[in-house]
Amino acid sequence: MAPMLFNSFIYLLFLPIVVILHWVLPTRFRRALLLIASYVFYMNWMPTYGTLIFALTAINYGIGLAIPRFDKRKKAILVAGLVFNIGCLCFYKYANFLIGSFWHAASWSNGISGWPPVQATSPALNIILPLGISFFVFEFIHYITDVYRGSAPMKNFWHFALFAAFFPSQIAGPIKRFQDFDEQLGTEARFSKEKFRDGIGLIFLGLYKKMVLGDNLGHVVNIGFLNPAHMGTFDAWLAAVGFTFQIYLDFSGYTDIGRGSALLLGYKLPDNFNWPFLAASLNDFWRRWHISLSTWLRDYLFIPMGGSRVSSWKLKQNLFITMALGGLWHGADWHYVVWGLFHGAGLVATKDWLDLVDRTPWLKTFQQTKRWWHWSGVACTFLFLIFACIIFRAEDVPKALQVMSRMFTLAPSADLTKAFFLSTLPFSVSAYVIYLFICKHSENSESLWAPVRTVWHNYLPLRISAYACLSIFILGFAPEDVSPFIYFQF
Repeated sequence: MAPMLFNSFIYLLFLPIVVILHWVLPTRFRRALLLIASYVFYMNWMPTYGTLIFALTAINYGIGLAIPRFDKRKKAILVAGLVFNIGCLCFYKYANFLIGSFWHAASWSNGISGWPPVQATSPALNIILPLGISFFVFEFIHYITDVYRGSAPMKNFWHFALFAAFFPSQIAGPIKRFQDFDEQLGTEARFSKEKFRDGIGLIFLGLYKKMVLGDNLGHVVNIGFLNPAHMGTFDAWLAAVGFTFQIYLDFSGYTDIGRGSALLLGYKLPDNFNWPFLAASLNDFWRRWHISLSTWLRDYLFIPMGGSRVSSWKLKQNLFITMALGGLWHGADWHYVVWGLFHGAGLVATKDWLDLVDRTPWLKTFQQTKRWWHWSGVACTFLFLIFACIIFRAEDVPKALQVMSRMFTLAPSADLTKAFFLSTLPFSVSAYVIYLFICKHSENSESLWAPVRTVWHNYLPLRISAYACLSIFILGFAPEDVSPFIYFQF
């Protein structure tokens, strides 16, 4: 059975039913409803993996209670918990990757040494990757680590189970912090017109990003990456830039729908994006992109290794290790590791550059006074991200290098450019750019846009009419096939 995607009709039936029941039922039954709904949402894809998630939840709940109870052995309990969680992730996500890598290494060494050849094909285990396993495990690691550091564990098992399984963030995040979620569970949820209005708006925005922009861009990008040798120069740039925007629109669209769904139920999830393509440096980018993951990597990997409180060489090593593991978290393949190392090298180069600027008075003056300095940083950062996204999207590193080489061959354009301009994308992208301009301008001109927001917030028929028109627009411009979210595979 297919997963219950946020952009599927079954979810658009499932969500209103859950929301209505949630607010109709007495308060004492609401959390039970959400827990049941969350397991229905997850087990709609593969019922047996509901048992896996429940078992992981029960074991981590017990670990969380055991850490403060057995204070003298709490470090050993934490280590055992980390080994258990990471072991589960490695088995389900990386077992076949490790077996395949070992097989290829053995084949290569035997070919050089003249030893008997290994079997013709790499052995593999019959493992189906559970949806969202990386996000589940990271939340559990965060939980037991923070309890070890002094946070109070969640005493109510069913509250903890809902924290782990909450369906708006279940498959692809954002990675929640249990303290924030537990605080919300501890207060009686009351219906809020503001949350409901904002939730509806986020869901429509997410559907537009995913279905109208991301999925249509995906069709164009796939043409290029499936046949990199046939791309012209402009085609290669279009495919690379297209995927850079596609992965943002796809993932931020998922986050918007998830956050919007949570708001309809009276809960707040952390935002995952903050205008990432306006980042003026790679450091700034990782403060704006996939914020829940970048802060997790900082708090539970980078800082425990010493963070910035170490020698310059050790700091660079920590950056490389953090980003390499962050790359591997995204997928069990070597090109994800290379993507992580590429970002690690970019962060190291960024640090060296910023240190040089701080030591050079005239560069520091330019940085503080010249507007072009900021925008040149934005342009350089975006260019770096384009090449990073090629590594991320390509099937392997040689294919990524092939795409990059086509970007500088001065070859004539082919089908890709034609497919883009004959699609709905020029119009739908223009509409989205206008929307972004209005959002950014309204942030900087609060008083100017205040009357417009007042009318929008207070005049329900206007919102209903706008959403009805937007629904028709989304259905008319979306591709016929429903595409899964990119981050579902992680």
